[in-house]
Amino acid sequence: MYKQFYQGMTLEELPLFALVLFIAIFLGVCAWVFGARRSQDFDALSRLPLSERGEGGHE
Repeated sequence: MYKQFYQGMTLEELPLFALVLFIAIFLGVCAWVFGARRSQDFDALSRLPLSERGEGGHE
């Protein structure tokens, strides 16, 4: 089935390029989210449910 689908394509490398591009973007986003610079933001957000009064002043 795949052989018949790709038989008429002129750009055989396109699916492989798209896969490599997706993996690179996915790993880049994961590195950005879990980077060391953002750990302070996560620490502050993790303490919000335990605080008696939030930053917004909602009671």
